[in-house]
Amino acid sequence: MSYDGMPAACHIHCSDRFSQTNEMRNQYDADIRQIVDTFNHYLKKKYPTSNYHDLDWRLVKAIIWTESGHKNSAWRLRPMQIGNNGDAGLKAVLHIKKTWLKNGKLHIQSEGAELIIPPEYKPNLTVNNKHKIRQNPQLNIQAGVTYLLMRHAKFGYKTIVNDDVEHIIAVKAGDNLNKIALSHHTTIGVLKQLNPEINQHHLHTGMQLKYKKATVKKYITGWQAINFSSIAKKYNAKGDRNYKYKLRYAYASINKE
Repeated sequence: MSYDGMPAACHIHCSDRFSQTNEMRNQYDADIRQIVDTFNHYLKKKYPTSNYHDLDWRLVKAIIWTESGHKNSAWRLRPMQIGNNGDAGLKAVLHIKKTWLKNGKLHIQSEGAELIIPPEYKPNLTVNNKHKIRQNPQLNIQAGVTYLLMRHAKFGYKTIVNDDVEHIIAVKAGDNLNKIALSHHTTIGVLKQLNPEINQHHLHTGMQLKYKKATVKKYITGWQAINFSSIAKKYNAKGDRNYKYKLRYAYASINKE
């Protein structure tokens, strides 16, 4: 996602040529502040041990200036350029990445957006709203901030035991630990913990195994620092080599206003 037209120094500051006012340049300030504040409040409260540092709303504004710029027609609809044709960012936010498994089943893979999006924005950022996200600047900013934070989040996995009731199953012909875990709503880790003597390569029909209902949950363990270089690497899908310099220039210009 990047606007690969005029360099930032030009498309930000040629206001006389394009007859743009400061009011236009700062059109989304209130939206950006409100959206970033909502994410900051939610993530600090939801993940108090993740060492989350507030996202600077001016960085998001600098991204918008670099991505679309208020002289570009995209400014009116997709200021953060998420959802452009061929862009993988919106698919990641809406967790609609699809892969076919070896068994022929379709697997819809989440990249962690559901852990980032504040509750008040979840009704907006859905598959059913993907066209609105491409046409509504406020929703586009919400989706763009989600993607930016997703790419800077550190994820881990943990097993959640849903109840303490121990169940017993008998191994059937053709079973393996993965198949047993899936069919009985547990995890391989729980099966191994409750049955330390088992060898997953030598299960035999009739063997009795203990298990508890459990699931594997994805969670946020921490955050990578957000700066010009990291944004250029993680948000700039087109590989604009000057992206971080444009960001830096835009950010400095914003701070002078």
